[in-house]
Amino acid sequence: MEFTFGAEEGGVICGLHRRGRKRSILPVKECLISFPETGVILEAITTLARQSGRPAYDPYRHQGFWRNLVIREGKFTGDLLINLVTSSSGELDQAGLFSALNRVLPEGRITSLIHTVNDSISNAVIPEQWEVLQGNPFLEERIAGLTFQIPPFSFFQVNPAMMEIFYRELKEILRLRGRERILDLFSGCGAIGLVLSRPADSILGIEIEPEAVQTAYLNARRNGIGNLSFRSGKVARVLAENRGDWPGRFDLVIVNPPRSGISSKIARRLLELEADRIVYSSCNPETFFPQVGLLESRYRPVVLQPFDFFPHTPHLEMLAIFEKKG
Repeated sequence: MEFTFGAEEGGVICGLHRRGRKRSILPVKECLISFPETGVILEAITTLARQSGRPAYDPYRHQGFWRNLVIREGKFTGDLLINLVTSSSGELDQAGLFSALNRVLPEGRITSLIHTVNDSISNAVIPEQWEVLQGNPFLEERIAGLTFQIPPFSFFQVNPAMMEIFYRELKEILRLRGRERILDLFSGCGAIGLVLSRPADSILGIEIEPEAVQTAYLNARRNGIGNLSFRSGKVARVLAENRGDWPGRFDLVIVNPPRSGISSKIARRLLELEADRIVYSSCNPETFFPQVGLLESRYRPVVLQPFDFFPHTPHLEMLAIFEKKG
């Protein structure tokens, strides 16, 4: 989870943005959708920040030192990654950081401790500079019999237990026969492609982030999988560049876009591919339903299944599978 530093009368605080009040931070002492140690880590880092005498970063004045705290856990490996994000307006007390965390966590509990310097005006965690202070430059997770190395700034689904169910259901529905050629759009670090690779002939992933492509290749080698390849680039551009070559080349297309979904242009390119089936996975039903309608001129939906990837929230992951008409 990603927490943000802010200020109140008592000093520096760390927590989450209040709903509808982006300038206001709600201090968090316990988080029921995170793992149990989150609370003691937040308390230790907040105490360190208050004792430092440096202010929290103000995103409107672009002043201050403490920006974000990112805590990630491998649910099936127990790996723990802590990424402390500051501006460059001061020096981080590394000895104080080690001491604060060692007081609340057992020896060896932290797999990766990272310090990121971010002077960007964006509220996102931008890794302008980052340093591994302790452990590995990645988090490991095991899902569907595969081991994934996840870099500190790469996207990976937050609910591995539900991912196990999702992938099991997907494989059961698709029932790949070993000769399918698959195009994986918005492939990220290659998770879906890797899961489907063993019963498939070949998989080509398209992903805009070069680091994610490197991670996908690394994870393929780590798991002894050789029938995957990847291209780095915008999905719309790569599809447009291959309009003359790709129609009829792929039996199955996987679409797993960000929350904004796909554009009408990408939908038209999907129709031109003439794949037998399309898998559309979406984390945002508000964009999902209008956009899948763009496919219905040539495809009919045969599966529509929600998955509760985000317990205790109104969000759902949607899975739809389309078959070509006729």
